Amino acid sequence: MASVAATLDLDRDLDPDFARDPLSHPPSSGSGASQTPSRLVSPRTAARVRRWLGRLLLFVPTIAIVAVDLGKRRERLLGFEGQDLAFYLLSVLVGFLLWSSLLAVATRRRGFARWPVRVILVLAALLLVGGQIYSFGRYQAYVNHRAVLVGTSFLPSVGQQLWFDRWSFARVLLPCLALALVLPFSGTMLAPLRKRSRGWLCLDVALVAVLTAAFVSPERGAEQGQPPDVMYVSALGQLARAHWDHNETVERVHPGPRTPEPVPPLVAKPAIKRNVIMLVTESVRAQSICLDYETNCKWTPFSNEAAKDRIPLTQMRALDSTTAISLAIMWGGLLPTESREKLHSAPILWEYAHAAGLETAYYTSQNLLFGNSGTWLEGTPWTRHISATMLDPEATYETGADDGKLVDWALADLSSLKEPYLAVVHLSNTHFPYKVDPEHMPFTPQEEATGPGYENEILNRYQDAIYLQDIAVGRFVDGLKKRSDAARTVLVYVSDHGEQMREKGAVGHTGTLYDPEIRIPFWVNAPAGTLTAAEEKHLRELHETPVTSLDVFPTMMDLLGLWDAPPIASFKTHIPGQSLLRGGSPTDRGVVFTNCTELWACAFKNWGAVRGSKKLIANQGDRSWNCYDVKTDPEENNPLDLAACGDLLPMAEKTMGGRPF
Repeated sequence: MASVAATLDLDRDLDPDFARDPLSHPPSSGSGASQTPSRLVSPRTAARVRRWLGRLLLFVPTIAIVAVDLGKRRERLLGFEGQDLAFYLLSVLVGFLLWSSLLAVATRRRGFARWPVRVILVLAALLLVGGQIYSFGRYQAYVNHRAVLVGTSFLPSVGQQLWFDRWSFARVLLPCLALALVLPFSGTMLAPLRKRSRGWLCLDVALVAVLTAAFVSPERGAEQGQPPDVMYVSALGQLARAHWDHNETVERVHPGPRTPEPVPPLVAKPAIKRNVIMLVTESVRAQSICLDYETNCKWTPFSNEAAKDRIPLTQMRALDSTTAISLAIMWGGLLPTESREKLHSAPILWEYAHAAGLETAYYTSQNLLFGNSGTWLEGTPWTRHISATMLDPEATYETGADDGKLVDWALADLSSLKEPYLAVVHLSNTHFPYKVDPEHMPFTPQEEATGPGYENEILNRYQDAIYLQDIAVGRFVDGLKKRSDAARTVLVYVSDHGEQMREKGAVGHTGTLYDPEIRIPFWVNAPAGTLTAAEEKHLRELHETPVTSLDVFPTMMDLLGLWDAPPIASFKTHIPGQSLLRGGSPTDRGVVFTNCTELWACAFKNWGAVRGSKKLIANQGDRSWNCYDVKTDPEENNPLDLAACGDLLPMAEKTMGGRPF
């Protein structure tokens, strides 16, 4: 404080404006004892009071920011200890140096520098404070370096917020804007700078504070372990560093803000009036759960027992192994090869339901700050909504909030929806590094390590995560049975994509299109009377038929009674899938695979196509295409002659813009 306050001089003998200040020099009618009684404070005392008021003014921005932070995260902040507490306090100090230095220059009575600094103050207040408060209100977490590094579309997301949620955004921004405007101008009466040279010293201090906030690693403290203003500057600094280092994570294409085409009013005409719930899980592959009911299911025993009468489709394949692409396909129905413009303008499931006057919900334990998920979904007309950071401010970016908490929340909140309704429950804990619980770990030994030599350990950890999540899934299914609308509610269970466990050389997803990464679980739990005889017959006939996730969206629309609505005919021209309730897409039709799209640019290129059980795939490390028949070779260990997939070659190569080798 002293270094900044030293630049302020309110002493009568040094301040050139002092003699003209009516506050400290009121008019008099004479000298000595003849002065008017109205002069109750001496000029020196007035100057001293102004000096201290001016110095206290420097603390106002930081005190306000910390007070707001305490109001929003009191328990979290009071729980900081040791290094985490020290880092937070040091961050507060850095923020103080930044704001007080700028304010000291902005309160000058003369000089050109005060005007650009006042503009900087306004922008900083809007972005560093207002934007962060808005983000916290939306996610129960501030935007930090992790959110920026996995999201990257920083400025577009601000513009999107201004458009879709402009009134909420404005209510947050206006107080920050008012304070940023009032402080500099009111401060000129209290604390004008004495010397121009000391104004440059203040700017130097501000610059050092910015650089410190931007480039000192936030990993030195706790997750979200800084005040919001410093956290924002840190996020921008880490993003700049990542771009400077050409970090592929931030240089890839990510989802951006959507501008969906308006859906005309619809009338829902389901074959049977029913509620529809879609339960989407993360990174769960078909081979790691019990799809068919088993008397001794070891992988997913809880959902196995809770949904004994489920109708499983054992040969469902995603067209990719990337969450963003998978969700766009299952919620919007488009091919992954559509243009970025189309993928950002096509309506998605909730928008169709909303156009039909249905109430909707989106309950997710996914952290929507990851990969621009929240940006892509901004403006979606949900009736009810909750996400990871609302459930748990410390939710990680990879595994999100606890799936069990989400399930309990959803079960309680579904009663808020008017029937018939659409609800999506989106789980997250089975994403790497796989959330496990020591009390529920039937598969041991387990390790988080993914390198060679840990194949069994990482597989056990993955299975333990699925087992833990399945406790929540089983509880959710059992909870639905106890609801008053149980006999009118259909549950659709599906995963976004699968997960490789070194079967083809890696751990995780997005790297290949082998079956561990794309063959996904899919089953329908429909109480008696919620499906027509024909709908149930078609589903059961598809038990071992190769189908793809392109058919998921039409199936959901069909369950809602919207698939045949005449007003959506123009939208359906871009939706190639067919409802599984009507037999699904023809098995002899070829469909392209890829993790490299205009919605999400892959880190490791891979392409392919599928027709029935014949599958053609390749990645950037291959020297030729690989053809498999997944019916006779489910492990994909014996490639066929390319002639067996010959009709898929032109399709795959055309999609990729030519031969990829």
